Order: sequence, then C-alpha cells, then structure tokens
Amino acid sequence: RFCKFRIGGGHRFNAGPFEVETIRVTHSIPDCSGLILRSEGGTIVHTGDWKIDETPLDGHVFDRSAFEAVSKEGVTLFMSDSTNVLSSGRTVSEADVEKALIRRVMGHNGKGRVISTQFASNVHRLASIKKAADLSGRKMAFVGMSLRTYLEAAWKDGQAPFDPRELIEAEDIDKYDPNELLIVTTGSQGEPRAALTLASYGGSRFLNFRNDDLLLYSAKMIPGNEGKVMDMMNRVAGMGPTIAMGRGECLHTSGHACHDELEEVLRLVKPQHFLPVHGETAFLYAHANLARQSANVQHTSVIRNGQMLGVAPLRSGRQYSSLGSMSMLGDVKLTPFYNDGENGTGTSEELAIEERMRVAVEGVVVVSVAVTKPEPSPSSEVGDVDDKDQGTLKGNIRITTRAMWTDGGRLIVEMQKSAEAAVRRMPLDVTLLQLERTVADMVRRTCVQYCKKRPDVIVTAHFATQDEEQEHFRSVKNKLGKKKTPADYRRNNSRSSRGGGSSRRGHRSSTPKG
Repeated sequence: RFCKFRIGGGHRFNAGPFEVETIRVTHSIPDCSGLILRSEGGTIVHTGDWKIDETPLDGHVFDRSAFEAVSKEGVTLFMSDSTNVLSSGRTVSEADVEKALIRRVMGHNGKGRVISTQFASNVHRLASIKKAADLSGRKMAFVGMSLRTYLEAAWKDGQAPFDPRELIEAEDIDKYDPNELLIVTTGSQGEPRAALTLASYGGSRFLNFRNDDLLLYSAKMIPGNEGKVMDMMNRVAGMGPTIAMGRGECLHTSGHACHDELEEVLRLVKPQHFLPVHGETAFLYAHANLARQSANVQHTSVIRNGQMLGVAPLRSGRQYSSLGSMSMLGDVKLTPFYNDGENGTGTSEELAIEERMRVAVEGVVVVSVAVTKPEPSPSSEVGDVDDKDQGTLKGNIRITTRAMWTDGGRLIVEMQKSAEAAVRRMPLDVTLLQLERTVADMVRRTCVQYCKKRPDVIVTAHFATQDEEQEHFRSVKNKLGKKKTPADYRRNNSRSSRGGGSSRRGHRSSTPKG
C-alpha cells in the first residue's frame, strides 16, 4: 500500500508496528526525507540519502531541530548514509555549483555551443542550467530520454524548475545558431547506449561534436566507472571540444554528506546503537569507526544484504537482553528483481538476464536446413554429382549470424561446410529433431575452433518441397562449376541487406542457398 504524506512538520502515519515521522533533509533531488520509526521495541532513525546544504536552491533547509528533538526522546538505533565518509570536510552547496555553471556558460558566449552532462535525476542542477541558459540568451535541448522523463515527472508534481515545453526538440538542434544553444545530455557515467557515449563514437543521431563546443562535465565519476568515463572523454577530446571537468571547476557537488557532516549528525542524534548503510563495505566500517571515536557510540555493527540484526534498547547505559544489545539473528534469502524498462519486471530467470548476457558476448547463429532425401533418378538430371553422394541426405542450408565477428565471411563458409557434412552423415531415417541437434553441435564446434566463441545456435530443419529440391540440385551443379569464396558470401549478404525485407539492425551475415 502507498501512503501519501507531508515531509517534516511533525506529520506522522502508521506503517505496521511503527509510527513513522518524516524529517526534512537536503539531497540532489527534491523532497528527500529521513524517517523516525517509533515502536514498542524502541526508536529507529534512518537518514536516507542526505547532505547538509545551508543554501539549497529550493529553499528547504536541513531540519537540525528535528534530529535534536528525537535525540531527547532517545534513539535506540541510528542508520545513516555512508557514501562520502572518506571525503574530508563538508559538501559544496548547490548554489555554488550554480554560480560556477553560469560563469562557464557566460564565458563561452559568441564562441559556440555549450553541452552539459549530468545525472538525469538532479532536478536542482537542471534549474541551474536553465538559469545559465536564460542569462546567456540560449535555448535548451535535451539529448537523452531520461532527462525529459525526470523533468516531466517533476512538472506533474509541481517540482520542475521550468516547463518542459520550453525545450527545443533534439532533431531541431542543427536549425539553430550554435551560439544560441545549450544542450544537456545523458551519459555522464559512460553508459554504453547513453547519448554522450554514442556521440563520442560518432553514433548519435542528434549530437555531433564540433571544435568550438564547450563540454561541461557536471557530475562525478561513480567508483568503478572511472575507466569507461575517461575513455569516453578521451574520444570526445579527440573530436575537438573544450572539456571542463574536475573539482577545481566546481561544476558538481555530491548529494551525500562528507566526514564533518556525518560527525555533526551523529553528535546531534546521540544514538545507543549505530548501523551504517549505503556504501561500499570499506565505507561502512569507516563510518562505524567514526561513530565510536567521534560520537562515543559504543555499539556499532556492519551487516550484509539479507542479514538480520537484532537490537535491544539500553536502560541507563546497560543492556537488558539475553542476546546482547546487538546480535545477528540469521539470514534471509533475497531474490533480486529486475525492471526491463516499461516491458516487465521479474527475476533473473523470468527476464532471461543470463541468456541476454551470453548472447551479447557470444552471439547467435541461426541455421535453416531444407532436407532432401535421395530418390532414384536419371543421372542426367543431377549433372555431374559424384556417385558417392547418391543415397545420402542433402541439405539446402542458409546461415544467419547476429552480434558475431565472421572474419569477412570466412567463418560463415566454415559453418556452412560443417553443417553440410553433418547432414550427409545422418542416416536416411533420421528425425528432424536429431538432425537439428547434430547440426547445432557441429556449427558450435566450428565457432569454438575458429574464434573461441560459443554462440547460441538455433537450427530449424524441414523436408524440402519439390521446388526446393530442384533449386538445391541447380545450386549443386553451380557449386561443381565454381567453388564459392568468402567474397561470394559477402556479395550475397550485401544484396540481401539491400532488399526491402532485410533487417538493418545489428550485424548480419548470410549464405546463399546451396
């Protein structure tokens, strides 16, 4: 069930055994709150994602008084965001980032386009970008669907800094004077299909970099993404734009509290027990250590996802539970659920996650086999076909690949040979299912030997019609007259791809009949 509630102001609602009260905190998205969960077993305070921004752009300041008030009641367990515990000092205000963005945009007036990339969910940052665009007389365009998705959601909720209808369409970018454009893109983390990444490869439909462009990197590289982000930025730099990024530019600030803010709130709350959350394991242990050393919290713990922790209130500083004030109660088996955009939600098995990953790495081969059984016929009808081929099955085979390197068609030739050989070796009374399995195995082995790949091989076999048999015999005669080369397969594939029914998505190689 969903509960609609107001943030701050002492508003409370019930959720199971808890009476819940929200606390206003500041973050990089609107309407963030911490939670006070009161129950007969004690009081829990959970900060959610937070920082202390003394000058937030939306005017909603961090509610220190609420944390002080709950501290006087007594907090059994405090849970707090650990993301930036290793970062010294305090976070920069979003208002300072706004000033830096305006300075950079105004400094590029008359010099070309300004392009900015950021986290799509940071609506406050979009407000700063829009202010910079208005002051410099530029129109804004979004390249990347998630930016518009977040802005429209904020607009429906009354939180958007401007009307989405003020944006110009991405396909109209080239119609405007470059000096009148400010473009915001997705892809700050080097995501493979995001707008900025595609543009860095020259593969974006809407964004092509120019020498006079200024790219503002208004984001932070998430740990683990450094390599692909720098690879992306190196490609962009090679295309000519000027890039502004790094701490010295002040184009980004984190939405997560740094060391001094974490310490301040620990001292405000004065909890009996502390459980750090949200961060790498090293961050959690560092946050627990900070609580012990700086806030004199004697009872701390670090747990993994799925572990159950029992916490008992202290009375006069002493524990009264036989299990101790903090104790592990066991593990819960968690099942991750995945969201496939708007197309469905389910487990890894239900959404075939492993299969998708395997196909992306190994590729797919589709083999169609029209099986021809031998029939007594005058030798003149089949040309100069060797006698040794009489009395064996023959296959009219077509091969298609997806997401595979085929070495200019040479791999296709080898797979064709192995599939044809597999069909010839089959007994005349073979079932189609047996034939499909054998051909799939032979084609897969050929791929492993040729390029160390194990693609998904899909074989569909059927007994040839009379027309297909005649076409097969003609192709056999042609093959005897001229041996096919990889170039023949490439030419055939080129002709197929120009046909009206051919798919142009992804890599495609196919062989002619024969």
